[in-house]
Amino acid sequence: MNSIIIHNANVIPMDGGKRYEAVSIRDGIIDRVGNNEELLKESLQYELLDAQGATVLPAFFDCHVHALTTGMNALAIDLYDVTDIPMLLEILKQADAEYEPGRWIFCKLFDESRIREGRPPVMDELACIQRPVFISDRGKHYTMVNRLAYDALGITEDIEGVRLDEAGKPNGRLQDQSNRTAQAEFFGRWTPEERKKAIHTTATLAASRGITTVAAIEGLDSSDDDVAIIAEAIEEIPIDMRVWWNTDTIQKPLAMGWKWWGGDFLLDGSIGSRTAAFDDNYADADTRGYLNHTDHWVFEVIEQSLINDIAISFHCIGQCAIRQVLDQMEKVLEVHPSKKTEHKLRLEHFGWPDQKDIERCAKMNIKISTQPSFTYLRGGPGTVYHQRLGDARDRQAYPLRRFLDAGIVLGGGSDSDVTPMNALLGIHAAVNPPYPENAITPYEALRMYTSDAARVSFEEDHKGRICVKMQGDLVILEHDLLTVDPKRIKDIKILYTIHQGKVIYHG
Repeated sequence: MNSIIIHNANVIPMDGGKRYEAVSIRDGIIDRVGNNEELLKESLQYELLDAQGATVLPAFFDCHVHALTTGMNALAIDLYDVTDIPMLLEILKQADAEYEPGRWIFCKLFDESRIREGRPPVMDELACIQRPVFISDRGKHYTMVNRLAYDALGITEDIEGVRLDEAGKPNGRLQDQSNRTAQAEFFGRWTPEERKKAIHTTATLAASRGITTVAAIEGLDSSDDDVAIIAEAIEEIPIDMRVWWNTDTIQKPLAMGWKWWGGDFLLDGSIGSRTAAFDDNYADADTRGYLNHTDHWVFEVIEQSLINDIAISFHCIGQCAIRQVLDQMEKVLEVHPSKKTEHKLRLEHFGWPDQKDIERCAKMNIKISTQPSFTYLRGGPGTVYHQRLGDARDRQAYPLRRFLDAGIVLGGGSDSDVTPMNALLGIHAAVNPPYPENAITPYEALRMYTSDAARVSFEEDHKGRICVKMQGDLVILEHDLLTVDPKRIKDIKILYTIHQGKVIYHG
C-alpha cells in the first residue's frame, strides 16, 4: 500500500493559485488536500512525512529524453569542456593506455563550437589511437570515428552523410543516414542486460531530479530490438516512462498498445552542425541547412496519427522545418475537420519560428515540447548560436515569452544528453535566458514542467496537479522556487521524490 500524509508543508498544487499545508495519498492516488488538522485526524492508515515547512509540488516531467543513450552515456568520456584538438587527443591517448584490450573509446557531448579549431578532429588526426574511437556530437546529429571504428561499423562511402576530405576519402564525420547507421550499429553491440541497465540508470537519475514522468524518445539512435528491451525495463523502473517511437510504421507502437509515435522525426537538424533549415544562410557558412523529408511524407505521417488517434510529434528547429510541418498539419486538419479540436499533435524544440507561425501554432492548438536550457547553455554573445546565426537570430531563439503570449501550451524537457535531465535547471533557464525579452515568470516556468507538461504529454486528466484523484506524484523542495531569488532556482535542493505515494528518492 503506497499511502502517505505529507504535513507541515507549503503545498503548491498548480491549481488556481491555492496553497495547502498537507496532502495525503492513498493507494497511489491523491485522496485529500487541506490543512494539517484536517488530514491528521485520519492518519492511522498512512505513513507520515513531516515536511518541516518545505515546498511540495507536483512531480516534474521531462518531455524529451533519449532514455537509452542517456543511460549508456553515463559510461562515456565527457568532452564538453575540451578546448582544442590536442587536448582531445591527449584524453583519447590516456584512455587508450588505460582501457583493456578490445574496449572501444566512447565519447559524448563533443561541441565543435567550444574548441579553438571550430571543427572536430578528422580521421587522420585520430589515426594515432590504436583502437576504435566513437565520438558523439553534443546534439547527436553527427558522429566522428577513426578508421578502425569506420571499418568495424561497416560504414561505406555510398551511405548518405559520409563526409569526404579534399582527396575524396572519408574524413571520419558521419551525418544523416551514416550517423544513424553508426549509432545503431555501435549501441547494438551492447548486450540486452547492459541496455536494460542503462534504462534503470536513466530512471534513477530522473528520480534524483524530482522527475517521475519521462518521454523516452527512442528509435532515432536506438533500434527496434532496443525498444523491445526498453518496454521490458519500464515495467521494473520506479518512474513512468512513455516511449515515443521514431519508427517507419504506426503499426509498431499500436501493436505495443502505446499512444505515442515519433517525437524526433527529424524534419531538419541542429544549429551546431548547421543543418537546421533557415530562409537565409548561416552567419558563418554558405549554407541554409536543409529539410530531410518531403511535404507528402509529413502529410502522410500526420494523417495516419489522426486516423489512429495516436499522439505524434516532429523535430523542427529552423523556421523552414517549422513552416513545413505547420503547413502540413493545417492541410491534414482541413481534410479531417472533425479532428480540429480533438487532435494530439505536438512539436519538439520549435526554436526559430516566424511570428506568424507562432500565432498559427496557437490557433491550431499544437502543443510544444521545448528545452529552455538550449539557449541558457548555448545562446547569447560568444556562444554557438551567436556565432552560427548572428545577433538578430540569436535573440530570436526559443522566445518563450512570445509563445506564452500567443497562447501556446509549453512542456519543458532536456533532450538529454544534449542538456542535463534537470527540471530545476530548465525552470531556471526559462526565467533567466540570455536575452531578458524572452524571459517568463517562475510560475509560468514551473507550469512547463508540471501542469502544462501534463497537457503536452496528453496526461492532464491524472497528472500535473495536486488534486484529489490525481496520481500521487510529488517532489519536495528545500525552498519555494516561486519566492527564492530567481538566480538561485537551479541550486534548490530536492529533498524527496514520490511516485504513486512511494518515496523513490530522498536527498
